[in-house]
Amino acid sequence: MPSTIATSKPPPVECIKQHSSDGLQNTTRQSRSKNRTLVGPVVATFPLASSLPQILCDLSVPVDTSDPSVTMQYSVHICPRQMRRELELVFPDVVGKKEELIVIPTFQRTQTSMVSYAVETQTEKDAKLHQFYRWSGEFVSRLRKHGYWADVTDPMSGMALFTTCGPSLYPDVEGAEVLLRYAPLNLGMCFVLLHPQWGTHVYPATAFTLAPASIVQQTLDEMQCA
Repeated sequence: MPSTIATSKPPPVECIKQHSSDGLQNTTRQSRSKNRTLVGPVVATFPLASSLPQILCDLSVPVDTSDPSVTMQYSVHICPRQMRRELELVFPDVVGKKEELIVIPTFQRTQTSMVSYAVETQTEKDAKLHQFYRWSGEFVSRLRKHGYWADVTDPMSGMALFTTCGPSLYPDVEGAEVLLRYAPLNLGMCFVLLHPQWGTHVYPATAFTLAPASIVQQTLDEMQCA
């Protein structure tokens, strides 16, 4: 089973845990006091349909559908102004839009430490990646049916998954630092996420939308009851 969706986009980045741009590092320093958290963090379980959303089928890549549900921590944030400027380089589709950009960081707890190179760790990474693909396909599809732009970044590459890719990548680790003040763990060449309760036993991924916060929460609630 592939570890990331193969499209015509550039190949995945080998170390997605690295701090990838000075811009978001600067945002981390500037926006700590300006962060607006609307929901959470909360831990919830989302049932996963055995059939894939059409948006995933359109990518023409096999995704493991054996897991019946995914449990993750999520929170809902209004994107800080400085961070939005950086995200416009990740998602060109949001440039010039007046709506507030909503960021939904997600975290799946893992059995193994994500800094390990063991076979078991890679197997678990693949499983968490596929669970996120399925969850995100449903989340984005529901918001699009309401008429709102939404997308996620591929956890393996930092690139937009369902819409046009920009020249920049989104680093989930730095995003967690900006939005939730989760301090990264410096391993020398890489920065990895250090969750306050789960440590390095965590798989991060992030969703984005221009939908109103009320619609975002309604969609998340409906997905939990599906």
